Amino acid sequence: MEGGEKPPARVDDLREQLRALGYLDARVDRFVLGRAATRGRGWSLALGASLRIGALAGVLLGPAAAVGLSARLPGLVTNVTDAVVLAGYLAVLFGAGSAVLAFAATLAGVALARGAASDANFAPRARRAATLAGLAVAAACLVYLTLWWRTTSAPMGPLASVPAQVLVMAIAVAISVLVGHAVTVTVLATLVRFGLARSLEHGSPLSSWRVLLPVGVVALVGALALLAVSAQTAPEAVAPPLAVVPTGARVVVIAIDGVDIPTLTRLTASGALPTLGALTAQARATLLNDTNRDPARVWTTIATAQTPERHGIHALQARQLAGVDGRLRPESPGLSMLTAATDLLRLTSPTIASGDERVLPAFWEVAATAGLRTAVVHWWATWPAGAGQGIVLSDRAILRLEQGGAPVGEIAPEPLHATLVAGIEARRARVTAASVHTWPDGQPDQITGVLKRSAELDATVLDLGADAALGPLDLLTVYLPGLDIAQHALLQGADNSPMATSATADRVRGLEAYYSFLDVALARWLARIPDADRQVVLILQPGRVQHAAAGLLAISGSFASQTVVTDLAPTAVAPTVLT
Repeated sequence: MEGGEKPPARVDDLREQLRALGYLDARVDRFVLGRAATRGRGWSLALGASLRIGALAGVLLGPAAAVGLSARLPGLVTNVTDAVVLAGYLAVLFGAGSAVLAFAATLAGVALARGAASDANFAPRARRAATLAGLAVAAACLVYLTLWWRTTSAPMGPLASVPAQVLVMAIAVAISVLVGHAVTVTVLATLVRFGLARSLEHGSPLSSWRVLLPVGVVALVGALALLAVSAQTAPEAVAPPLAVVPTGARVVVIAIDGVDIPTLTRLTASGALPTLGALTAQARATLLNDTNRDPARVWTTIATAQTPERHGIHALQARQLAGVDGRLRPESPGLSMLTAATDLLRLTSPTIASGDERVLPAFWEVAATAGLRTAVVHWWATWPAGAGQGIVLSDRAILRLEQGGAPVGEIAPEPLHATLVAGIEARRARVTAASVHTWPDGQPDQITGVLKRSAELDATVLDLGADAALGPLDLLTVYLPGLDIAQHALLQGADNSPMATSATADRVRGLEAYYSFLDVALARWLARIPDADRQVVLILQPGRVQHAAAGLLAISGSFASQTVVTDLAPTAVAPTVLT
């Protein structure tokens, strides 16, 4: 006995009562109540039916939510398998939430109706309580689906037209009303299970077309109104197509990560860095910094002239769902905590940000589209390299060339891979010679080892950038991460505790020696690059350090003037290069 309710009727009698009241006429009703009707107690019936409502909602909402999420995160869904697996994940998530919501609404509706079980007006009160419970659940589902669609739909996407919006909202109304109807039937069936069927009328309040049609119309109008209210008040201005006019200049973009500008200025003033001193002696501009020093985020902002919210690369490390080829990027501390838990459960795993997540073109891609001959070497988020982007040696090209095997988007155009592989032994010899440098004496082998490995990486990038296989170019872009790698490895203690003064001094001397290595390496490299009408654009960033100093943009060549600009936004670099 539960709370004094009457003994439960036999299962066969209960089924006959439900059929007599019309609660098993529809297939949805039979699905929701079929197994639940065999439960031994009223609340068990409510729980079983709520679980089936959750399953029904999951089947309907999972695919719909997957469509919206794939529009929001284009790098997450890359094929049909991804879409199916993601729909399954979302079906479980939304199904569980819908089951909890349905059970709570059922408990509330039953409790409200049973309060008048001994009154003469029990029957109308029970129907009102069941109807309110169903409408509440339907309204909650519809509001959620409407806001989800508003958040995930693209303003200029294929479903942005008014007829498409009405169709989508009509589907959302149908799903919401169906779930609400199931909750209403569950409330009434639970009352029957408690032995209160004697005065209930035949049929469910949310089953008749005379009721469903006006409810659906009102819900559709309300959903469209919510969609309109939550939309942006003014559409964004559409920028005119960018016309790239060849100037005859051969532009070389050198991006160096991990440069401390005060240190660079001091060493340049002492005459220790003649090449870097010459490259920074003409037009200069200090670059404002993103407080988030993630390299993939910072350098993609520079390359696309857009913020991370627009270009799509928020962090070097993303997450990959089990069974899904696409990637999910953590954008908030709360989501980061969630992905830590899902990593533990093997539902997600760490992965490196890729070009699939970048939704806007980089400056070399804009130039290539305009017909210029371009090449980029080792820039962040350039894998997988595709056709029509010029020559791309992506951020995974060096690893592919060293490890061998068939290329998978590391190099474009793909025939270039075989040419670079054929010359790999000669390249290794050149890199070994180019990375030889006089490092400070008396340093621990650990420090010298870090500096040598970083030097070999930068020397490899430079050698690839000067390879004759790239042919004549209008725009050559290289990214050198070695200084940032060395700086991060040497200045970060193993347990984040302060280092001894002597140990810090050794590391600082080593890093200063690396500035000297870069200066010599750049001088040798520029000597291999054709210098007719050559304009060099130097982009310097402080790397992964706290309280970072400003970056620097420097231009040298016949097109550059003697200009000094302060506080230039990183988003201004790409337009400057294209100009």
